[in-house]
Amino acid sequence: MRPMNDFSKDPLASQLVAAYEAQSVGGEAVFFEAKAYLKIIEYYERDYQYDKALEAAGQAISHHTFSAECYTRKAELLIGLGKSEEALEVLEQASLFAPFEPEIGLLQAEALIALKRLDEARAILEDMKAIANSELLSDILLVEAMAYEEEAQYELVFITLKAAIEADPSNQEALERFGACIEMSRKYEESVAFHEALLEEDAYLAPAWFNLAQAQAYLGNYEEAIQAYEFAFLSDENMEEAFRECAGLCFELKQYNKALKCYEELLESFDPDSELYISIGQCYFHLGKYQSALAFYTRAMQFDPLNDELSFYMGECYAMEEDWLTAIHFFRKAIRIEDGREDYYAALGHACYCCDEWAEAEACFRKAALINPEDSQYWVKWAVFLLDTGRAAEALEVLEEAELEAVGVELMYCRTACLFASGKRQDALYWLGEALLEDFDGHRLLFEIQPALGQDQDVMSLISTYSLED
Repeated sequence: MRPMNDFSKDPLASQLVAAYEAQSVGGEAVFFEAKAYLKIIEYYERDYQYDKALEAAGQAISHHTFSAECYTRKAELLIGLGKSEEALEVLEQASLFAPFEPEIGLLQAEALIALKRLDEARAILEDMKAIANSELLSDILLVEAMAYEEEAQYELVFITLKAAIEADPSNQEALERFGACIEMSRKYEESVAFHEALLEEDAYLAPAWFNLAQAQAYLGNYEEAIQAYEFAFLSDENMEEAFRECAGLCFELKQYNKALKCYEELLESFDPDSELYISIGQCYFHLGKYQSALAFYTRAMQFDPLNDELSFYMGECYAMEEDWLTAIHFFRKAIRIEDGREDYYAALGHACYCCDEWAEAEACFRKAALINPEDSQYWVKWAVFLLDTGRAAEALEVLEEAELEAVGVELMYCRTACLFASGKRQDALYWLGEALLEDFDGHRLLFEIQPALGQDQDVMSLISTYSLED
């Protein structure tokens, strides 16, 4: 998601674009200064309207023949679109007017790398190094790293990008590429040490904070990661990725209020979309605020009415409030959109069971188990439904079938409950012993299925025996 591209965020750019587009409609040639053209090009580029950006770049060159920056902007666009041969032609023209402009050499090297003409690219970069200050050297090394990446020499990519940052720590693109390089090389511990040293020199390098946060998160240092993400967006309030990553990590750690705070910042500063509204809704859902969750899910639905997960989440909210008929409506809608999700069928089965629609409930539980036969939980749900509706013998048949497809101690505890319900106490106690031996803590499932067994003296005695052994 990009920053808002409208009058409220950048009225000057929007006014320039409006004037630029009006000339096409009116047939009048309007002259813009070079800086104005560059702003128009950036506007279209940010809006992913690359054809219009290229057209504006062409107009800029025709009106400002001697402006090297107009040429280089067009070349950048062409390289980004995979048209590197055309970019080299544009840069050749630019070099006639500005032969000593470093940006031209850097883009020529970048275009040559894209064309796999690496020796030519390196020759240009080596010539440039002889006259480079630290800032230019950083840019040269950044492009050099692209050549190594083209050759899949990732160790050299890492070393070169590190050198680029050391030459100029404020080189944002180098920092961003370094972050991606660390992810590929898995050098997270080295990344932590490097970025911490970097931030001691300049505590306002937002990309460095972001890279540090990513490394800490990978290493399992979650609180340190959250703190680093927070410093990243404090250093740069437009760093949307830091807000999102921080919110996502807080959500995974079940720090829902903290995640909400990040999502609310995103809502205030950037364009809202379906994903953002869903994320906020998920936070409210886990906080037990189901109406608030529904409010944000409803907003998300306006962006993405055919999102099956969104319909499922709405169904879950209504199920938590025991509004089973509405829950059924949304679960069915989710299945109409995507009929291959076992969790959708299991949720619909439970809602139908609560509405005494037993035939549909059974069909749903069966479907869930058959979609994902290797997951024991869906066989258990189907068997428990049969047990609860007085069909213990059929439940045992389902569990026999389940054992051909899935493994899991849940099946053993469920079998135990069904055997007790069928009056087969000796068999039930045998299977309970086997289940306790495999996973003692799993015995809580037995009491969820049949709470009355918590008062059964033989059951409790057997559990106590295994508890002492454990």
